[in-house]
Amino acid sequence: MRLLTIRTHCQARYGSENHMLRVAFRLLRHDIQVHAAFPQSEGTASMISDCQAAGVSYSPFDCDADTAAARCRQVRKLLHAIRPDVVQFTAGWPTQVIEPALGCALEGVPLLAVFQLAPKPISLSEQCRRRLSWARSRQQRWMAVSQQNLPHLQDTFAAHRDDLGILYNGIDIESCDERNREAVRRDVRVELGLPADARLLLTTSRLDPQKGHSDLLKIAPMLVEKFPDVRFVWAGGGWKGDLTERQRLESEIRQLDLQGWVRVLGYRNDIQRLLTASDLLIFPTRFEGGCSSSIREAMMHELPIVSSDAGGIPEVLRDGFDALLFPVRDIAGMVARISEALSKPDKMRSLAKRARVRIEEFSSERMVENYLTVLRDLCNRSMAEARQVPITANNPI
Repeated sequence: MRLLTIRTHCQARYGSENHMLRVAFRLLRHDIQVHAAFPQSEGTASMISDCQAAGVSYSPFDCDADTAAARCRQVRKLLHAIRPDVVQFTAGWPTQVIEPALGCALEGVPLLAVFQLAPKPISLSEQCRRRLSWARSRQQRWMAVSQQNLPHLQDTFAAHRDDLGILYNGIDIESCDERNREAVRRDVRVELGLPADARLLLTTSRLDPQKGHSDLLKIAPMLVEKFPDVRFVWAGGGWKGDLTERQRLESEIRQLDLQGWVRVLGYRNDIQRLLTASDLLIFPTRFEGGCSSSIREAMMHELPIVSSDAGGIPEVLRDGFDALLFPVRDIAGMVARISEALSKPDKMRSLAKRARVRIEEFSSERMVENYLTVLRDLCNRSMAEARQVPITANNPI
């Protein structure tokens, strides 16, 4: 099988991009020839080098033409160049699927489209919906990454429940070395200039209003007053060339006189080390597609978690059993849950142990088996159909 995996409209490497590569690299182990196509930029340089190291061919590509028709031609030109048996498209936003879906349908190439984020329904013209309905009928499978996002996609595309499915994201399960935990905890506190007995409340996500850092700042003063040994540590950068959110947050930190309690680290390549050194993950996100990779990584490291219930998070984390959850943007609820976590460390360690068992159900191995089932089914079905789609009166394109 020759697979083309596509990601458009990305200028930096974040969760959706890492997920795309995780799937691609795992598929290589199943004797699948994988070719990747995504934008070439400074922010995606590490993706390109990782593809080359793994043996995945790479082509610079983006749907960036001025018109929808021209963008569709860009997709068709890519398909002509690569000649894949099947395409897997990772959509960061629902409307990004339009040109890849139409391009694949016109070329008779099967498509698996996976929507990483669909926080609300999007208005599309009736003509666009008809065209996409036709495309879905041409050997395509469209998948959400959570039950929570599924009805939003149905509303956006006027699709029936049976037209869409779910493929949960997975994570590479690794054994965490407990022998060096205390040394790592000590070294990180020294590096950050924090007291040796400080409790680190870690948040790992890009600096974007979506992720709820501002909500966390609203409650930081009262938490610091109640628990003076805590320190908030934020790891993650912003979009390339956009320092506005970091500057805004740092200004707010100064206004609240919280410089000694909140550390904004920016992009880090040692997230695993920070997870090992921390006492609690706080994830106040306002909306998600599935369950964030930040959550899954913390689960794997047995780090206790307090999170909002955005997106597909409650489908992976069970409130009161694996972690403590609060309603999105519920400031009082967030205060209560974090206070409970800091007051009951033994309970939180028990929750974290159950979360570590739970994350095994969302391993990369299981995820890739689910992808393989869909991809093979698409390829098998397409073998019975012609690879060229005639333009007729019955064809709405």
